[in-house]
Amino acid sequence: MKQFKIVLTATLFFISSVVLSQNLTGDNYATAKAAGKGTVTFTYVETPGFVYKDQSGKLTGVCVDIMNDFLQYVRQNHGISLNARFLGNGSSFSAMYNGVKNGKNGVFGLGNITVTEARKSEILFSPSFITNFAILVTHSSVPTLESMSEIPQKFSGFTAYTAKGTLNEKRINKLKSDYYPGLEISYVSSSPDVLDKILTDKKSLSYLDLAFYLSAVKERKPLQRHKVGDEGSEEFAFVMPKSSDWQPIIEEFFNANGGYKNTTEYKKILVDHLGLSAVKLLDSASE
Repeated sequence: MKQFKIVLTATLFFISSVVLSQNLTGDNYATAKAAGKGTVTFTYVETPGFVYKDQSGKLTGVCVDIMNDFLQYVRQNHGISLNARFLGNGSSFSAMYNGVKNGKNGVFGLGNITVTEARKSEILFSPSFITNFAILVTHSSVPTLESMSEIPQKFSGFTAYTAKGTLNEKRINKLKSDYYPGLEISYVSSSPDVLDKILTDKKSLSYLDLAFYLSAVKERKPLQRHKVGDEGSEEFAFVMPKSSDWQPIIEEFFNANGGYKNTTEYKKILVDHLGLSAVKLLDSASE
């Protein structure tokens, strides 16, 4: 697989960044197989380490590199030369998710997309590409919680920030219901906006996916983790519209040759984009 990397990056991974203005579509597997070539569409939500812009402004990350390897696999094993285009500006999880849900055929969604039974009724999932867990955070000036029962006292008068349509919104609502019915909830448009609020409002709290937490720690942001509030492991995966016939092909890719996640290429991707310490923390979520 590795020997094709340079060629494919140059010839197959055509990327365009435009604002979504219509329903997304791409070539289904059957169409591309018959022609020996095709175009698929990737839409995304920017997520530290997973989908982000490098210093030159080019999209990169764990998701981008894995999908690049998927394109290589399809070329090698199915004889299909695929162009891939990125559509959307990456600023909103809801925009990415709805772009896939309302899209047709060869469309893939990339980012911190958790596999849930409810979402399975609306979209198709690939196998999991990584395990995640969510972290309860506040500004670093807030004393660490020893027990969730302390929330009404230690977080008195706090505002919880979250983005609509995410699992972290559900976590905040459950925290309010279980521990602090008087908690005020304020909605923002994205996880980066949530993080900005936590860093600037010393009387605020939220749940962040591990990728956003690790990025903030790496940048030495004033963020406090409350381990007692960590939520259990969940799986991130790529997503496709219900009309897509690519699901069996991406499952084949993940299962081939003893499993993609057991390969050197995959492990190198994680270290390159998340760092070794981050990989260890991610591994701890599945233990």
